[in-house]
Amino acid sequence: MKLGILADIHERDDELRKSIEVLRLHGADCFIVLGDVCERGKRMEETVALLRDVAAIGVWGNHDLGFCLDPSEDIRRQYGEQVLEFMGSLRPRLEIEGCLFTHVEPWLDPNKIEDLWYFDGPPDTQEKLDRSFAAVPNRAMFTGHFHRWLLGSSAGIIPWNAEGPIRLDITKQHLIVVNAVWSGHCALFDTKRNELTPYSVGTSRQG
Repeated sequence: MKLGILADIHERDDELRKSIEVLRLHGADCFIVLGDVCERGKRMEETVALLRDVAAIGVWGNHDLGFCLDPSEDIRRQYGEQVLEFMGSLRPRLEIEGCLFTHVEPWLDPNKIEDLWYFDGPPDTQEKLDRSFAAVPNRAMFTGHFHRWLLGSSAGIIPWNAEGPIRLDITKQHLIVVNAVWSGHCALFDTKRNELTPYSVGTSRQG
């Protein structure tokens, strides 16, 4: 299965549209959101419409909880049923074919607001990686949150800068931080080949 992975959208619907087009072109069978669909709530309808069109599934991020868990009356009045329904479908964690998808590192609890907002820099040391590898048994763990690419295994940080596809060693666990749609990035993971392919679609963001 080819999984199209969309991290940290933050309502950048132009970048999201380009990312979906690229992933479709390269054969994505399923679209997975790694949280932070929301930014300030101004383009939620446009953003969610694109995700609904491809039947995206996924997990919530720290910016999303107000939509996902018991939305306030103000949110219910301001946004349409499609936005509320889609955001309500997001989960704390998602597993597909042995892969784990979360917004934050797997050792953190995405049901706790303090864990969702936890930030001690990216998991770029063996000590930080090992916390996740000890917490869950999954062969591949995908997170967003950090707005950058990073790849680590149970053997250490892998010197990969998203310059092209990389085949993961099936004998090791891997933690993959996927760069943000917000800044024009997305990824495709082929579960049969254990191959990760990064894509850059550019950004219309100013400044």
